[in-house]
Amino acid sequence: MTDVNGAQPYRNRRQVLYWRLLSRLFDHEEQPALESASVAAVDDLGLPPALLAPALSVDNLVQRFPELADAFQDLTDRAERPEGVAGAEEDPPEQARRAALVSKLLLNVFATGGGPVTAEQLADWQRDAGWCRRAMGTEAARSWPARWPASRASWSPACGCVRCSPTRRSPAG
Repeated sequence: MTDVNGAQPYRNRRQVLYWRLLSRLFDHEEQPALESASVAAVDDLGLPPALLAPALSVDNLVQRFPELADAFQDLTDRAERPEGVAGAEEDPPEQARRAALVSKLLLNVFATGGGPVTAEQLADWQRDAGWCRRAMGTEAARSWPARWPASRASWSPACGCVRCSPTRRSPAG
């Protein structure tokens, strides 16, 4: 396959970021080669290496780097463009940037680890889930956070599954 306009390095960066995402979702152990390659990739893309910090919430990241707020919000805008509309085809650097941003959101929401959870960790997770919902363009996020009470006891996610909802009981329990 020929490299059109130098796109191959950006495809490689995007692939490294997605491999890191998969690795972190299924195993919380860091893979040194993937971590160092990911740091190099985000650095080459002009993104802060803090984007890769697993313990850093999206809110904290956006406080440190305010320009990322628009980048996270723009994830849906780009995905909703129909073919044939100007800007519908993203250039390879933009695709790699989106891979880094999407990875951060997905890891913060779905790779949370195990064990006891503090109220602060839960609040961070709820805010990260809100960022993810807004970035993915779900209807529930359109009125975030007004529709979701701050209290976990009264909070019920749209899915209503046993794992997510504290008010539901499993069939066995």
